[in-house]
Amino acid sequence: MGLRPHQNRSAQLWTPLDTPFETPRTVSRIANPPLGHVTAGSGGPTSSAGRNGVGAPVSETRRLRLLHEIAGVLSSTLDLRSLYDTIYDQISRVMDTSMFFVALAPSRGSTVTIPYVREFGHLTLDIEAPEAHSVTTHVFERGRTLLFHTAEQYEQFAENNGLPIIIMGDESRGPSEAMIYAPLNTGSRTIGTLSVQSTRRYAYTKDDVETLNVIATQAAIAIQNARLFAESQASAHRRQALLRVAETVNSALELSGVIDAILSGIREVMPYHLAAIQVPNWRTGVLDTVAAIGALEDTRREELKVPFGKGVTGMVFTTGQPLVVRDVRTFEGYIPGSDAVLSEVAVPLRRGHQVVGVLNVERDELDAFSSDEVELLTLFGTQAAIAIENARLFEEQKSRVQELQAVHGLVQEMTSLHDSVAIATAMERGLASLIGFDGCRVYLRDGNRLEPLLIPALRADDPIPRTPRELNEGIPGWVLEHGRSALVESSLSDPRVSNDVREMGVEVSAVATPLLHNEQVAGVICLWKRGADGFTRDDLRVLEIIAAQAAIGFDRSRLYDEMRLQARTDELTGLFNRRYLAERMTEELSRAVRNGHPLAMVMVDADEFKNVNDLFGHDAGDAVLRSLAHLMRSEVRTEDLVVRYGGEEFLLLLPEVSAEGAAIVAERLRALIATADLGGETGVGHIEVSVGVAELEPGDTGEEIITRADRGMYHAKRNGGNQVCICRNGECLIPSVDPVEDEPAA
Repeated sequence: MGLRPHQNRSAQLWTPLDTPFETPRTVSRIANPPLGHVTAGSGGPTSSAGRNGVGAPVSETRRLRLLHEIAGVLSSTLDLRSLYDTIYDQISRVMDTSMFFVALAPSRGSTVTIPYVREFGHLTLDIEAPEAHSVTTHVFERGRTLLFHTAEQYEQFAENNGLPIIIMGDESRGPSEAMIYAPLNTGSRTIGTLSVQSTRRYAYTKDDVETLNVIATQAAIAIQNARLFAESQASAHRRQALLRVAETVNSALELSGVIDAILSGIREVMPYHLAAIQVPNWRTGVLDTVAAIGALEDTRREELKVPFGKGVTGMVFTTGQPLVVRDVRTFEGYIPGSDAVLSEVAVPLRRGHQVVGVLNVERDELDAFSSDEVELLTLFGTQAAIAIENARLFEEQKSRVQELQAVHGLVQEMTSLHDSVAIATAMERGLASLIGFDGCRVYLRDGNRLEPLLIPALRADDPIPRTPRELNEGIPGWVLEHGRSALVESSLSDPRVSNDVREMGVEVSAVATPLLHNEQVAGVICLWKRGADGFTRDDLRVLEIIAAQAAIGFDRSRLYDEMRLQARTDELTGLFNRRYLAERMTEELSRAVRNGHPLAMVMVDADEFKNVNDLFGHDAGDAVLRSLAHLMRSEVRTEDLVVRYGGEEFLLLLPEVSAEGAAIVAERLRALIATADLGGETGVGHIEVSVGVAELEPGDTGEEIITRADRGMYHAKRNGGNQVCICRNGECLIPSVDPVEDEPAA
């Protein structure tokens, strides 16, 4: 396959698959003989639809049967070379394959590989495309089939699209004329191009295109399966090689032990003065010596830092090519490890396309390495590369497992908590075991501000203020506003840092991420550390994982608080309900008995309230009850409890107040209610209440006090209503009190 110079011939339009076209009537056709098979390399057909025949139309039934048969054949092999032969042979059964090739899209880089080419039966394997962009790449980049009836059509299409003209064929047999380029589609992506070509013009029809498309799809799946199988086989071979190395060197996956064993294994078959393995330190741009055997002192080993591209090993690492130095004294820029060394060989440790290190072997003789020894060192280098890579992966996986275990434990702990501060404290403690930091901040959104949760600081000398933030202030505000994470390398140069932090003049670095749940940012978690560049992308990734789980916990805490409040609160008035009264009564009763303090209960009930609902409606009645609740709440102390007991009944629990003091409070409330316009715009006007008062007596439980207060309230109603009654020791008394005097102490 080669480049054919462009000629100024009258071009015709190219025909893509999705454009209607007809085979020209002027093309001569021959009778359709029985389908046969062409022997590879024969260069001639034995069937009308074969490699060089024109072919008569094949019935749809027979074509479908053939395609079904071909599909079975293609799916029967997982060896790539055999598969390409099979694809070629099966396509040759149904159309002309004078020229045929399979091109595969690059997995990386821009080089297109052509693993299989047939030109008049002659086989060529594993070549690279002469151009990065061509009609072939055009097809698999766009996933569209192209049909060219003539070379002129092909050349015109290539010229119109700025592509090189590459035509198969040779001088004796003639170049390609008719061509079909079909994409190899696996369903999810296009992995390459399959092309059949003929030296005859108008050699292919629409049926040929459709047939080739079907076969190409089947071939793509078969190729992909074979490639996956080959990759799995290669992976299995690598594992077996690693196992053999581990068995040979009697080592584990820890890097130092494996590398030392490999260097010892080299010495068994190849004596040396000094051998070392160096790996890159990407942060400093030098090669560090991770293992060495021979005349290299420990201090020299620690000091020996070879810059990338410098010295023997630095050049090998940069170029990726082995280097033999017959006399190190003549090597410009040589970096000595031992003064006795005279010759040296270094080979790259490759893992795929990446150089992961350098194997360096030195001798105290001139020109001491043969080509066979260099090849042997390359094999050892391959083993060393596998050891390095697997040790790295092992360490990463071990670290990842530890990380996941810590995350799992933290998530379990947070799941069991229902309080926001407890969740934040657990999160800070868990993050401390995963990420090194000097301080943690958790902000939750509250209206137009970010409020910090008061969780313990890890350091007493905390230089970062723990203060509320506006929604757009500082790093937390930026994260909240943009809904994405932030990695701050230095607080002195990052414009997102708040002024109060910058003015302190203390350089810190930080990572922050939003607490995102149900597409809502409910807060921000921020970690900081003294100095610049304190956090990595991996740290931020861990923080994001924890924050995602914490966001769920904080939302669950919020819902828990809301549900708890709803369970303890009366929906109409906003006062506490009887359920909360039972909880609070137990606490207050225990404290009163323990400290010897009085405890009073006041029961308030609206007089003739049924008339309000009957005359003005229940909405008006609800408005009155809300106003009544607000008035009572505003007239008692903070530590007093106001409860809607039921209907139009309200109950006041007054700690450290006697019955007489409670009666004064009750009388003041009664007088205020009697004169207040609680109905507002409803037109209800004024209402009156009857009030019962009781206090804690020896042997009482909460129920006894409530019962006596209720009895006093009903006594007041039977006595005419709109008055206060104290019920004590089974007797009900209407006291005479002045609401202005003798109020209980706050």
